[in-house]
Amino acid sequence: MNNIFEKIKSATSLPQLPQIMLQLIQACGKEKSHIDEITQIIGKDAALTAKLLAIIASPYVNLAKQVTTIKSAVVYLGLDTVRNIAISSSAMQFFQFSDSIENFDINRFWYHSYKCAVLARRIAIEENQVNPDQYFLAGLLHDIGTLVLMATFPEEYKVIEARLNQGQNEFKAQADILETDGAQVSAWLFNQWHLSPMTSDAVRCLNQPLTHITKEKSHVKILFLANLMAEPERTEVIQDAHLLTGLSPDVLNDMAVQAENEVHQMAKSLNLILNKRPKTALAPEQENSLLAEGLKDASVFFGTLDNLLRAKDVATVLETVQRGLEIIFQVPRVFFFLQNPEKNLLMGTCTKADRHYNVVTSIALAGNNNPGLIVSAAKTGKIVTSADQKKPAQSDIQIIRLLETPAFYAIPIPGHNGCAGVMVLGVDKDLARTLDKNRTLLQLFSQQTGICLKNLNFHKAYARDINDKKMEAYAILTDKVVHEINNPVAIIKNYLETLKLKLPEKHPAQEDLSIINEEMSRISSLLEGLTSFSRPGVGMGPESIDLNQLCGRVLSVLKKSLLLPRQIHLQTDLDDAIPKATMDINGLKQVIINLVKNAAEALEKGNEIRFTTKLVPGSTKVLIDEKRKLPGFVAITIQDNGPGIPSHISERLFEPYNSTKSTSAGSGLGLAIVYSIVNKMQGRITCNSDNGKGTCFTIILPLEPDTGSGWPDEHDR
Repeated sequence: MNNIFEKIKSATSLPQLPQIMLQLIQACGKEKSHIDEITQIIGKDAALTAKLLAIIASPYVNLAKQVTTIKSAVVYLGLDTVRNIAISSSAMQFFQFSDSIENFDINRFWYHSYKCAVLARRIAIEENQVNPDQYFLAGLLHDIGTLVLMATFPEEYKVIEARLNQGQNEFKAQADILETDGAQVSAWLFNQWHLSPMTSDAVRCLNQPLTHITKEKSHVKILFLANLMAEPERTEVIQDAHLLTGLSPDVLNDMAVQAENEVHQMAKSLNLILNKRPKTALAPEQENSLLAEGLKDASVFFGTLDNLLRAKDVATVLETVQRGLEIIFQVPRVFFFLQNPEKNLLMGTCTKADRHYNVVTSIALAGNNNPGLIVSAAKTGKIVTSADQKKPAQSDIQIIRLLETPAFYAIPIPGHNGCAGVMVLGVDKDLARTLDKNRTLLQLFSQQTGICLKNLNFHKAYARDINDKKMEAYAILTDKVVHEINNPVAIIKNYLETLKLKLPEKHPAQEDLSIINEEMSRISSLLEGLTSFSRPGVGMGPESIDLNQLCGRVLSVLKKSLLLPRQIHLQTDLDDAIPKATMDINGLKQVIINLVKNAAEALEKGNEIRFTTKLVPGSTKVLIDEKRKLPGFVAITIQDNGPGIPSHISERLFEPYNSTKSTSAGSGLGLAIVYSIVNKMQGRITCNSDNGKGTCFTIILPLEPDTGSGWPDEHDR
């Protein structure tokens, strides 16, 4: 056997895994990766440095200024993208190694390898393994030993193939002829490349029977199971899978189907055909070059899908999608039009790095009677392009100008009930043809995007709904309590008045009756406070106002009566761009007074309150085809530099009877009342507070209730 490995080692075609790639993959996989560490590793590899800088400097990335340093490139692309490029580079290298093997079905080999990689990572994630990417690499390269044996011992392998045709196990046939097998060679190569001992152990055991694997550790079982499930077209759970994992058959079935679908869709988009040659044969060099490029795209694509699943907000989802499209297809610019079902509008947005961000976020497309192609894509659920459009709508013309390309390519994003939005890609004729050939891949891309958006929106809406229902339950309970207490209080007060009239004016009991009456009046005032929470006392209805002027008048009164006596400074920053608003004047006054009063009572002499108003960027929308505007939102912030709010209070801040003040100093209803008023004004209020660093309340209100453009997404603010 030693002679076998010596011959393999001396082979000039033996693949080598660059240490730079391994170090980079490992560094990017750390929970807390440092940019400087990544930069230092990349700087050691001229080819990888050139690749990253070429991507970042290309016109497709569309940066406002040129990036010429590795660190800047890493910061912009992100660690996930850098990791994906590293993995794809490795995949390309091993693919190129197969050139020396005659009559080898490289399509089927990579189909199995990628499916094994996808399954291994999925199983590792389900079983809460520390580094799922290690399993992906192990699955991707687990059969490299067989490739090496085929290339190093071509004559001997003809005998092995003859035995395989007679039904003998491949590992057994390899061992009989060469005194070693592909699993042993793969493990040996993993050690030569200084990969994790965990991965080499897992690969080495692939030649063992199932009864032996059941006694091994989890990492061995995971790769063994992934390899068994990775046969093409296999979507059912293998027999005795329960011996290898604690995952249920249903979970494994779903995993197998999803992995098969992913790899099958990828195979279609890359022209990978199992068991037969393509109808139009290419020269081996051309075919291998095309497939190598496709495998690079596959690695980036799978990495992008993984990043999408980990995205925590809409902005991250959109950035991840845009980077994936830039790297895989060299798409120069991407806009997104997300569905607002309440208003039947498609709301424009893009990444904040785009220089047209402010313009794009101001665009809305009406869903009714709109002749534009983007709306058409949303309605029909079909991909459309403006390349052959004879009479484009005004909105299509404007969007093409902003994309700065000859045409656009609109891809609908599937949603829960219809369409969640549309991805709009800037294209020329060549890029449009490339995208046409990869429609299946693009549809899979958009489906994953839709799933992520749906999950994020669901969790956000669910949390808001729970909070609203909780506050509604408080209000209903308060109403009942107030009603039940008011009745006996009114009766008692009436009897007190009757007793006072019956007794002589100078009777000794008159003073006691007065004290009792005062206390009953105090109970009534407390009940009025409860009523203010459950049914906030707003004005007669919305009125047209100058928001800044109203805020200025209220603050002027508060400054004289409350802030100056306490020697608290007031700083104001009122946005002149805010147009006339239609709001409830009394409700808004009460909100401002309560919040400023709360802040003042928490501050010490010399502290500061900062009051600002600002038109929410991107919230005012322009309906291009209808040539009209939809009013947006205004943000009012009240920030102080006081002690902050303790965490046990901030968790239940807007609930009634929750207060930082002593029992005698306040009822704990002030912020609950503010919340109710803001909610009735169709607004939202949030609070950010750092203990010891201050508190900031932000109120978002529509400039015109019921007629606005719908709530702005967080990435627009």
